[in-house]
Amino acid sequence: MTQGKDIAPGDEATRTEIQAVWGGALQGGILPAKRSDSVLIFSDPSRGEQYGYYDGWLPDDGDGPVFEYTGQGQTGHQEMLRGNKAIREHRADGTTLRVFVASRERRQGPQVFKYLGEFELDEAEPVYERLVHDATDRDRIVFMFRLRPKTGAIVDAASALPPANRTAVTQWAPIGEIGRYRGKHARPSGSRRIAPERNLNTQTTRSPSEAVTVKRLEAELCRRFEAFLADRNHDVCRFEIRVKGEPGIMRTDTCDETDLVLYEAKGDASRGHVRQAIGQLLDYVRHLHPKRKRCAVLLPSKPTPDVEDLLKSQNIALVYEENGEFVGWPVSAL
Repeated sequence: MTQGKDIAPGDEATRTEIQAVWGGALQGGILPAKRSDSVLIFSDPSRGEQYGYYDGWLPDDGDGPVFEYTGQGQTGHQEMLRGNKAIREHRADGTTLRVFVASRERRQGPQVFKYLGEFELDEAEPVYERLVHDATDRDRIVFMFRLRPKTGAIVDAASALPPANRTAVTQWAPIGEIGRYRGKHARPSGSRRIAPERNLNTQTTRSPSEAVTVKRLEAELCRRFEAFLADRNHDVCRFEIRVKGEPGIMRTDTCDETDLVLYEAKGDASRGHVRQAIGQLLDYVRHLHPKRKRCAVLLPSKPTPDVEDLLKSQNIALVYEENGEFVGWPVSAL
């Protein structure tokens, strides 16, 4: 237990002790605390999995550690209201995100949480949607917040996302779009969902890093291409893959379900980005059923001739944007 009035990253405390320091309520997973200009975020993996919650640290994606946290709402589709809205708008509201993870040790008395420290939403991808099964095995849509640790926060293996007990494929989408990405399938019934504004990154005044800028360009390219496909009555979706025995989550870009083509988009047409895309496609496509007829790389501009030859040598198609059109589409089957 923590001693005195302060709770530092790494300390353990009960909800009553946490409330005494920062305020907020004594129950709930996301608690706005006006007294301290904080949003208190509580994660309890032992209870959350029955609702389709899988919180924890993901393996470093090259941009540093990220803690994925499932939004608030145990039944039906989650709504961007109350605690979820408080997380999404924390920069605009000037509040600090504070993350607490339930202790795995069984002990008598009130539940104890470990304080990980201060966090902020990822600038490139603050939140996305995941299709999960609830306790009654019904489909529902949840928000996944991507939290980056600030200086002094604890990044510990004990709070890492556990390895998957089986290989599983589900669907994900940018915020507010799973209904469209599910193609011909009807949106599952549930509570009303409110999609936030498209660009959440306007809530920060900091200059984005090069990596953040490239990711934003990639996301915008995907949206333009998916709108292009939808205008041609093609069904599109995106898949999320968890591999048995591994803690990470792989997420594909656009899948054209009408032509069974898997696309990997990059916000830069340089060789390094294309080489990365090739590796990702080869990894993803092994897990997708029905089998894709073709893999393709989606780029914002035409690459160099040798990079084109590299893709041809791997039997991977090339689609790139030029003057508002997508050159190379439609992709023919092998």
